Amino acid sequence: MIKSAQFPGKVFASKEELFSELRANADKIISCKTSEIYKSIEKGIHVIGFFNRTTVDETKAGPHMKDGYCYPVINTTKYLDSHDDVHLDGIWNKSAKEQNGKLFYVADHEIKTSSIIAWPADVNVMVKSVPWAWVGKDYSGNTEALIYEINKSSIVNPTAKDIIENKRPVQGSVRMQYVKVSLALNSMAKEDVQYKANWDKWIGDIANADVAHEQGYFFAVEEAKIIKEGSMVPFGSNDATPIQQRKDVAGTTTTEDKEPAGPATQKESIFKNFSITKK
Repeated sequence: MIKSAQFPGKVFASKEELFSELRANADKIISCKTSEIYKSIEKGIHVIGFFNRTTVDETKAGPHMKDGYCYPVINTTKYLDSHDDVHLDGIWNKSAKEQNGKLFYVADHEIKTSSIIAWPADVNVMVKSVPWAWVGKDYSGNTEALIYEINKSSIVNPTAKDIIENKRPVQGSVRMQYVKVSLALNSMAKEDVQYKANWDKWIGDIANADVAHEQGYFFAVEEAKIIKEGSMVPFGSNDATPIQQRKDVAGTTTTEDKEPAGPATQKESIFKNFSITKK
């Protein structure tokens, strides 16, 4: 029997039966996905291999990290999550640029004073292409990560400060609203020509494509809006979202590391000081 996150409580005798239900309800499902404000909390269906790497040697690549800062990864692309969604590269470009300086870092998606970890003025939003290994996954190639850059001295929540300082295993999660979503089906039925075209277009980009092949479908998200905050959570729907911190390596610290974070734009802030130290 086959289950789907899109039809809670229902079981299907075959993929063909599930595909028929998806096809019949595609417009409704997409309408719901684009109207709902998501908090990307794990649903317990397809989150694969929880792994959190909290401290990274900068010689392993990734964005330039400053000493004294933490870098919560709020979301990553090209990863099939427990909502059956795959966020595609470019999904955050518009929203991250528009919302930089306006987004909270909070605990458990609660926007209240006791749950604030860092205020918007202290959260620098970045979108950065990073190797999968940088977010703790053993996949080849890169993912596009939505990252917060926060001076640890700006963390105002004691519990969060303890979690960050002691490198406890937590994940990131984004409050978001989808803008552009498409259904992709691995189906040869004549009714599914466009859905199969979507499948063929994007399946090669998905890091955990084995999960996509197993279930036979996914929803491709090309654009989304960040709504007010990104969160620290025990488990997100996308588990490739650790908190990263600089691990100082002899010879890698420069005077640039000591520059305070400014109100740079998303495009400027990501790569202004990006460097990779070769072994």
